[in-house]
Amino acid sequence: MATKSGDIVEEKSLGRVQLLTESGERILVPKPSNSPDDPLNWSTPFKYYVATVTCFGMLMCTFLAAGPTVAIVQIAMDFGGGPTANLAVLIPEVSFFFTTSALTQGTGNLLWQPLINKYGRRPMYIISFTGYLFTAIWSGLSTGYTSELIARILLGFFSGAGECLGPATITDVFFLHERGTAMAMYNFATGSGVSIGIIISGVITLNNSWRVIYWVGAILIGFLIILIIFTIPETAYNRSYDDSEEGDIIDDKKKTFRLSLSIILKDEEKARIARYYQESDRLEILPEDEIPNETPTMQRMEERIRRLEAAVLGNNQYSPLPSGLSSKKSYWSTISLFSGQVYTQDSLWKMFIRPFGLIILPPVLWATLVMSALIGFSVALSSAFANDFQRVYNFTPFQAGLGFFGSLLGGILAIPAGGPVGEAVANYFTIRNRGIREPEFRLPAIAISVITAPLGLILYGTGLQYKLHFMVPIIGLGLVSFSGGQAINISFVYTLDAYGPVSGEVTIAQLAFKSIIGFGLSATTNSWIAGAGEDVALGEMAAITAFVLLLAIPMFFWGARLRRWSLGWRAVRFIRWEV
Repeated sequence: MATKSGDIVEEKSLGRVQLLTESGERILVPKPSNSPDDPLNWSTPFKYYVATVTCFGMLMCTFLAAGPTVAIVQIAMDFGGGPTANLAVLIPEVSFFFTTSALTQGTGNLLWQPLINKYGRRPMYIISFTGYLFTAIWSGLSTGYTSELIARILLGFFSGAGECLGPATITDVFFLHERGTAMAMYNFATGSGVSIGIIISGVITLNNSWRVIYWVGAILIGFLIILIIFTIPETAYNRSYDDSEEGDIIDDKKKTFRLSLSIILKDEEKARIARYYQESDRLEILPEDEIPNETPTMQRMEERIRRLEAAVLGNNQYSPLPSGLSSKKSYWSTISLFSGQVYTQDSLWKMFIRPFGLIILPPVLWATLVMSALIGFSVALSSAFANDFQRVYNFTPFQAGLGFFGSLLGGILAIPAGGPVGEAVANYFTIRNRGIREPEFRLPAIAISVITAPLGLILYGTGLQYKLHFMVPIIGLGLVSFSGGQAINISFVYTLDAYGPVSGEVTIAQLAFKSIIGFGLSATTNSWIAGAGEDVALGEMAAITAFVLLLAIPMFFWGARLRRWSLGWRAVRFIRWEV
């Protein structure tokens, strides 16, 4: 956590913040500035509009990443010479289209994140999604295996930028106590993009070629780019503060205070200001003819503060806000491609190598393993399910796609389970800890997924192995999707809280190494299942997932010590930062 001056990160308090005053008032973290252009000061409806567009972008990032898998048999026949193609050989080869794009989705962020941190979110949104649009069209036009593979690799690279832009945008516009719900929306969009993409793709393939999936995706991406260009301003912000004085403004009358409107925005003073206004109600009010109706609200508030200051301090020491401080940028200046600013003094190289140090920090490593196991196994199931359901239940691609409604429902239920439930658990322990929030306080909420994730994998495997009713593996998919959204949100937000000053690099460390580990898991799943059978292989996956999730127990009890201790390791000294 940064010191009160906002300059240096103190290891002993890293991740620990005070969210409540002794009187129970909410303290805003981070502290907003006075400027109306500060994203923290945007209206709540507009904040959620930005979050909604961001989540739509995240949904689109996975829409084409997994959507075409519903037609994997048709794609294999297309690239293998028609109905006589050897599907046993071709399907693993075609699966490589999707596993490699999943790999570059994460590893490409090692390049995207330094640019996002340095030059802002908006230019990278526009550049990356424009590249995504062109590679989507390329993927739909390709007729050769090599061309399609290259197109899919680049598609993963450009679409992957959204994975780090989403958390960065949410962190920019929401206060700490609001992020749980917003991050749950993000994780739902990321996870459910797979389900929604597969469902829509199944409908498309009823009467159309699999290539139409890419045309629909390209249209949606184009619409998204228009929304970003014309309605989403830059959310990165170089924040500065006018009031840095501390102390009691009632008792210390000898000190010179600049009593401005910004003091009202300080949460530590809210209770005191309330008492000021109670006192002011008993004071003589200016005659109505001295304050015309057309007087701007800002001037009326400043006049009220002058009178309060005179009553409380006994003299007038107030200086109004400078006229330019509250001016708001014009609409056209907010939609320029580049803001003309840089948002960190760190070099691009330093930000590029920092994730390699962050990944060995115990909280980040554990959260990465959670993400890798749940997403890796989900990618493996989504790339094989169409063939599995056709083989076991004789499902068409459309019918198999409808099966992912269970996965979509699981993702929807994960929003409250990962966001509000996680925040409620964290708030409970915060109150018990005298208003001090530790990042580990949200971890007990992951107990839900400790049960649902292994159960979902077991149901999917046994349902296919013993040809149980098709709803059994569909329920299994739903539970896996629910667990992915719920557990990943808990573990992900945990690391963002713990390492706030480098939240971007923490995000990239997880996404990049998740993609590498997940690629290994998903690439070996087909041979794993073929050798051991569905019930045994999925049972082993369930055991691995349960073990990783249960590591939340030692993280809850000893995570704070591990965070402080691990920052002293020689191997991670190069990740030190200042804010």
